[in-house]
Amino acid sequence: PVKQNGIKRSETGESNKSDKTNGDCGANGANGIGGLVRVPTTKPPVFEPQVGYRQWVAQAGTLIADLLTCAGADHVITMDLHDPQYQGFFDIPVDNLYGRHLLRKYIQFNIPNYLQAVVVSPDAGGAKRATAIADSLGMPFALIHKERRPTQINDRQNATMMLVGDVADRTTILIDDLADTSNTITRAAKLLKKEGATQVVALITHGILSGDAIDRINASALDKVIVTNTVPQAEHKARCPKLEVLEVGNVFAEAIRRVHHGESISVLFDYS
Repeated sequence: PVKQNGIKRSETGESNKSDKTNGDCGANGANGIGGLVRVPTTKPPVFEPQVGYRQWVAQAGTLIADLLTCAGADHVITMDLHDPQYQGFFDIPVDNLYGRHLLRKYIQFNIPNYLQAVVVSPDAGGAKRATAIADSLGMPFALIHKERRPTQINDRQNATMMLVGDVADRTTILIDDLADTSNTITRAAKLLKKEGATQVVALITHGILSGDAIDRINASALDKVIVTNTVPQAEHKARCPKLEVLEVGNVFAEAIRRVHHGESISVLFDYS
């Protein structure tokens, strides 16, 4: 499919977000900046909790970075970029805050006997993120390996999944940076329950939840899905009783304050 501006979407299938979500995020961000830079005394950093077009091909990512810069942005603050290399598209400073500290705190205070639970990465690409949380809390770790067979590019059902680790009779905690169609986490939950997990909780930074993702979660083996509000969640929460939302506004507010006053934001990468 092609956007109205002629930019083709990446053909990576399950990770792409809806046209509306991406378009609104990029265009609205640029429009907001334009309105602010017309006031000479106001030069705020761009507040982009979940950067639109993040999973697009490099050409489109560069275009959006240039769009924000040309609109007047001189600093971007975001959280959990799907690919940290996205920062290289910008010619201005980009601070990529971590959401894993919020997820870690949720585990500590909301998962009973969390030290007996197992942190699970739903794919190999997210293993580093999940192990960082598991290691910081002294929890066991498991990995779901996906093997994609050579079939049609959009046929996602032909990826076989294999669990590496033991989850029998334990609570399992899926860690991922984003959920769009929710195919990955719902299929992972089904596998974990099949392998003997007593409960499956998914902790996600960016809950895009496009299309029929909410219906898929409601019908899945997932017991809870925890997301942050880097993406508005009011509509999703009204339709999904399994959904809980973590507030990230205070983290971004402190980052904006520190940038505005020329202070270091390094402390925000280690907050507890």
